[in-house]
Amino acid sequence: MTVSVAKYAGTVLLTSCLAVAPLAQGGMISAEQAAAAQQAQQAQADREKVKAFLDRAAVRDKLQALGVQAAFAKDRVDSMTDEEVTTLAQRIDTLSAGGRLSNYDLVVILLIVLIIAIIV
Repeated sequence: MTVSVAKYAGTVLLTSCLAVAPLAQGGMISAEQAAAAQQAQQAQADREKVKAFLDRAAVRDKLQALGVQAAFAKDRVDSMTDEEVTTLAQRIDTLSAGGRLSNYDLVVILLIVLIIAIIV
């Protein structure tokens, strides 16, 4: 008798778990949806790249020398459009391998950040 009660309780438990569990749904996505998802992932990666760049000691020191707080610059990166962040990330990729920033590079980066700060 106890075996049938345990079997019944197990069946009820299994049935209730299956009834509550979400059902998987499959479907096709369009090429536009796939491209948009990929662009969103790339924009997020670019945003992280720019923020990591702003975390560098040389960049923080240069920003501070120019009177811009690094935290303010990072906040501005969040308000930039995806196109602006991508452009800035590409610019970071073209910097010299030695990690030395020219004044021109820093001026371009600061101008972009400051223009965004003024617009927002």
